[in-house]
Amino acid sequence: MTLRRQILAVISLVFLGILVGLLVFSVRGTRDYLEQQLASHAQDAATALSLPLAQSLGRDDLVLAELNVASVFDRGFFKRIVVTDAKGKVLVERELPEKVAEVPQWFTHAFALSSPGGEAFVSSGWRQLGKVIVQSQPEYAYQYLWKSAREVALWILLAYVVALFLSHLLLQIILNPLYAIERSARAIQERRFEQIVTQPAARELARVVRAMNDMARRIAEILDAETAKVERFRKQVLHDELTGLDNRRSFDLHLGELLSGPEPHIHGVLVGLELNGLKDLNTGGGYLRGNALLQSVARISGEVLQSHARISARLSGVSFGFVLIDVDFEEGRQLAQQCLSKLQEVLADVEDAGVSCSMGAVPFSPGEQKSHLMARLDLAIEAARQQGRNSLIASSQLDTGLDTLGSERWRALIQHALNDNRWRLLAQPVVFLEDRRLLHQELMVRLLDEQNGLVPAASFVPMAMRHKLMPEVDRAVVLLAVARLRGHGAPAMPMAINVSLQSVRQRSFVDWLRGVLREQGPQAQLLSFELTCFGCSQDIEAARAFASMVREQGARFGIDRLGLDALSTRVLRQVPPDYVKLDSALIHEVDGEEVSGDWVNAIAALARSMDVQIVAQGIESEMDARRLVGIYDAGQGYFFGKPEPV
Repeated sequence: MTLRRQILAVISLVFLGILVGLLVFSVRGTRDYLEQQLASHAQDAATALSLPLAQSLGRDDLVLAELNVASVFDRGFFKRIVVTDAKGKVLVERELPEKVAEVPQWFTHAFALSSPGGEAFVSSGWRQLGKVIVQSQPEYAYQYLWKSAREVALWILLAYVVALFLSHLLLQIILNPLYAIERSARAIQERRFEQIVTQPAARELARVVRAMNDMARRIAEILDAETAKVERFRKQVLHDELTGLDNRRSFDLHLGELLSGPEPHIHGVLVGLELNGLKDLNTGGGYLRGNALLQSVARISGEVLQSHARISARLSGVSFGFVLIDVDFEEGRQLAQQCLSKLQEVLADVEDAGVSCSMGAVPFSPGEQKSHLMARLDLAIEAARQQGRNSLIASSQLDTGLDTLGSERWRALIQHALNDNRWRLLAQPVVFLEDRRLLHQELMVRLLDEQNGLVPAASFVPMAMRHKLMPEVDRAVVLLAVARLRGHGAPAMPMAINVSLQSVRQRSFVDWLRGVLREQGPQAQLLSFELTCFGCSQDIEAARAFASMVREQGARFGIDRLGLDALSTRVLRQVPPDYVKLDSALIHEVDGEEVSGDWVNAIAALARSMDVQIVAQGIESEMDARRLVGIYDAGQGYFFGKPEPV
């Protein structure tokens, strides 16, 4: 039970006890007052009745005495009237049974009214003739007491409700700082260091809030400094200072990742651009004019191609490269043509210096050799140069297999695999570098075609993404992993599962996965879920919500392929993981030139300052494994084991 509920319950019980006590005391006080009134009423009636009885009894006229008694008794306010002589003999007696209408019986038992009698002597001169005894009927007193008790109870109930409501508001105001402190503590657990805005009036809570804010601010300042260091080194290694684009090294690393990494895109277009005659412009007009032209080319190309460009880089002094994803060849050609049309306006200003532009555009597919792709692009650019000034050659010699019929066949194949559960899991170990203990097994999925052949993910995942089937594919993989977790004879192995951004963005998938993890109970801690750095950067909020959900259910969250993306540090800060897997290209930068090594070490330092485990990918030899001990926590690669069916 929360602190607020406990305090509210105590306050409620205290108020309830006080108000019930007030109700009881009020009813008892009214009862005592009514008893006094009954006694006074009986005494007054006895005194008033003694005068006519004195005349009747003085003449020994019992009939008249009975008439005197009857005239008073028949009014209905009396329970009993008795007239006795001087020796105590009953001369006249009238009595009605006690009856109480419209009042619950339990109430009359709980608050019984005593009806004391009134007495008066009957005398004639100095001679005592007898005595009259009168006892009032308590029915009307009970009815009044019951009505009064109900009214008081209603007001007390209203006061109780108002008191609870005001207590709730007061507790809300008092405990709001505690809720803010709790949220801040949770944020720190998730490596987010937010300030508490609420300033409590209570001095003790105010001190706690200030301490929490100071701690969060100091840690955030340290992480900000580490982040700035990573960004500074990244720009030195991968950034072209003049144009603001990536440089050739970044282009090669990103393109290699795109062609062979875990995010295959089955359709894309590589656009290349070269400026002709820039050397003469620099010689005749000065480097400032040439630099301004390069900056204009980078700006215009970025504006036209930005929506589809995964990679934008200056490859050399006069050449640029742009990798467009999620576009077919015709759309890529049109974008390149729009870019050329915009550039011609800028090139017209330097036409007198003989500067022109040659552009080439070629499609690519996953698995293609980078050298082969760049050779095709060079041929297209050279053909454009031979064609004339400011020309574009778009070569579609690559058959991407993305015609409508082929796309539908892929869709049918994937749907058939989903319906019949035609999947095969492979697992690759991820081990600690220090002692080679298993961190987890990364699960990879293969599709079984009609001939039971294994179809690699690079072939079917792009088409599953195109047809919005990745949430269904990820569900199938999770169910296979859970089945393996439950059916494992020996102690179950920790497993890591890659999920797509499509799945993370789908509310129904996230809710379904939450239910699955909840069913696993303590075994959920053996599961980890990974999202690529690029996927996280595309939707920070969805990635953060997914990571929080996974952790709430006891599982772990990791970021795959961290490092090369320009938003890597932002992703690491805003979507703090339990572990990261650095891009395989980065392990070769550790012993590279000084700036490259500083850049990679800065990434590792930032992750360590956030208490995040670091996994190096692409370890292929004993030498790689040995030199990375102490730099990274764990490693993954063919040296430790290739993906094997499980």
